[in-house]
Amino acid sequence: MIRRHGRTGYMRILIVTTYGFDPAFPSRPEQLQARALVDRGHAVIAHEYLDRRYPGQSCRHEWLPGKISVHRAATVGFFAPESLLRLFALDRPDIIHLHHLRNLLGFQTTLAARRLGIPIVLTVHGLLHDGDLVVDRERPLEAPLRYDNILTTPRRLVVKLARGAHPRHAMRNYFIHAPLRWVDHVVALSHAEREFLVRLGIDPQRISVLPNAVDLQAYSTAPPPVAARPPLVLFIGQLVPRKGYDLLARAMPAVLNAVPEARFVFVSHNRSGEAELRQIAAAGGVADRLEIAGRVSEAEKIRLLHQAAVVAAPSRYEGFGIPLIEAMAAGAPVVTTDVVANNEIVDHERTGLLVPYGDVTALAAALTRLLSDRALGERLATAGRAEVFARYSADRLAMNLEILYKRLIIERAPREEKEARRS
Repeated sequence: MIRRHGRTGYMRILIVTTYGFDPAFPSRPEQLQARALVDRGHAVIAHEYLDRRYPGQSCRHEWLPGKISVHRAATVGFFAPESLLRLFALDRPDIIHLHHLRNLLGFQTTLAARRLGIPIVLTVHGLLHDGDLVVDRERPLEAPLRYDNILTTPRRLVVKLARGAHPRHAMRNYFIHAPLRWVDHVVALSHAEREFLVRLGIDPQRISVLPNAVDLQAYSTAPPPVAARPPLVLFIGQLVPRKGYDLLARAMPAVLNAVPEARFVFVSHNRSGEAELRQIAAAGGVADRLEIAGRVSEAEKIRLLHQAAVVAAPSRYEGFGIPLIEAMAAGAPVVTTDVVANNEIVDHERTGLLVPYGDVTALAAALTRLLSDRALGERLATAGRAEVFARYSADRLAMNLEILYKRLIIERAPREEKEARRS
């Protein structure tokens, strides 16, 4: 039984992340997790980077809503002295939850947790974003994954160096990935990600599949019927190859040939691919039906989702797929690619439509189908919205994490007793 400060079941939880507690982005997964755990009666402390380039990361110590104490530390390589001192002297938790594998605080945090006998959980957040594992981060599924390139043990590091690897690159690879072997438990965001982790040598018994929480409160209002919406195809995401904006642009002529009144709106805070997007649309003779918007407010995003007859997410890979989940929460019919993790969010023909990887013809056909058959769109949207509210609430995640944390704490206690007797 876990007892702290006279309360049975109470836990003191330390969340260690990168930029997850920027107050300007309260819907980030770490903040949703933290607030939900506090609502369940636990105390949450957060450690993350101090980064003067961003206003939300420049305050060293602050309290966020939900009585969440956030402490930011400057990093020197993979070492942050202030964060380490707080862990040992002030913020000693019952359990640590580390977010993001490529986290400069991860190496020292896992070492300290082992020294202090504190169980630690790691959520990796999109394993195929890892440049040491994939050949091309924008198209990670187009080449075999480089499992042998991941350095998780000193022996593998030494072998890599002996074979002529650049010392700095090899050491960075090791500092990033060694925590995979040291943590007590790893959280994968999808079943596919779990399989990738198993291929990396992680014991399947040490892996749980727990999707991130998504802020669903803003989507609680009933959406307008799909039949009443204009023929709007909406894309929300970065204009980078991984998001497949180019595939959607190439599908536009076929869609407009079938549904001439359709229009396409691309919303993105990262417009690095805008020139290519406009070039593709112009080459297809559909530039006049293309609208590109920059960053929009949450209210404007929801307004657009409520207007969309279909949301297109033709990704080449998704680590989790928050925009897709938000579209479904807003009651918009969705078309996405049959890749991880999209195909675990969308059940083809029940909660949305899946199309083959890189298949522009199939993408155009699916979009045309939903623009033309609003009854189908309504059926998919209704089922998709119900699925999202059932699976991705913060309270559901917190409940599952609470069970995991308590089990790990209980398992850790006998090990500590055995070690104490031996010493």
